[in-house]
Amino acid sequence: MSSAEIIIVVEGQTEQTFVRDVLAPEMATKDIFLQAALIGKPGQKGGDIRFDRAKGDIGNFLKQRPDTYISTMFDYFRIESTWPGKEEVLRILGGGTSLASTDKAEKMEDATFAKIKELFPDYNIDKRFIPYIEMHEFEALLFSDASILAGQIGVRPSVIEAILNECGEPEEVNDGPETAPSKRLFSLCDSYRKVAMGKAISEDIGIRAIREKCPHFNEWLNKLEDL
Repeated sequence: MSSAEIIIVVEGQTEQTFVRDVLAPEMATKDIFLQAALIGKPGQKGGDIRFDRAKGDIGNFLKQRPDTYISTMFDYFRIESTWPGKEEVLRILGGGTSLASTDKAEKMEDATFAKIKELFPDYNIDKRFIPYIEMHEFEALLFSDASILAGQIGVRPSVIEAILNECGEPEEVNDGPETAPSKRLFSLCDSYRKVAMGKAISEDIGIRAIREKCPHFNEWLNKLEDL
């Protein structure tokens, strides 16, 4: 069985910690080795998700070694409106047509892939680049187990279940200024800390359970496994 080495350009320390400490050990059992690289120059704060910033990092990693794969892990909630595919999504939504979270993500991932292929045509993009946009934010994954999340932030499971009943599934917890996944957690638990608690909660839930409840996240991991 061959192995695959994948560099994931991530949004911030929350995603970097999740990939390094939670996801990478799980994937390593399948000979898939992940490295999380924070977007931007060393020392820069994460969360500034502009395509002009991301494309430089993606291009640099594509050029460094021809035997590595490149992926991304950026929140839809924080991506600027001029990111490839975002304007189309906003146009459709503005016209009154609803889109499922997976539809939004796929439109942006397809557009991102096409733009990277246009910018770096000599680096085997068809095989080496697998974009992933989180819907709608990393913290959505933490809603995969209402009991575990509730226990960690000190609320009744019914509070988390009510949010899931409202939205339908974790990845549909939306991108409103007050209703994005992290905003909901901060409103329920003012001591919530994204990096440390994001890691602890996702570890307790486990990658298998997250995959079962988050189809777009699962689809991304399927693509990585297919490498």
